[in-house]
Amino acid sequence: MIPWSKPVQPSLKTGRKWKVTEAVDEAKECLKMKEVIGQTQTDRRGLGSTTAKWWSKTDGKEKRDMIIDEIRNKEDSTRVQKAVQQPQQGQWTNWDTAIQRSLT
Repeated sequence: MIPWSKPVQPSLKTGRKWKVTEAVDEAKECLKMKEVIGQTQTDRRGLGSTTAKWWSKTDGKEKRDMIIDEIRNKEDSTRVQKAVQQPQQGQWTNWDTAIQRSLT
């Protein structure tokens, strides 16, 4: 691949509000920034309870999976932010002991 050329991206019709290339580029930058920051404590688990995958040490399919997971996490966080903004509908975000279900 020529270093100054960009890879060919397929044009996907996703509507006006969400652009695939912007979401992928943002996810890549976020993954690189997470590597710079390092491993941090999340939720109630302590440091070292999970293993971190670093952007620079992965290749191929793992990178694609990391990008997809990052985009999915970002969309989930925006969904939760919207729900919290609505007082009555956002009450489920305060339930700590509720069973987590995957929403489709």
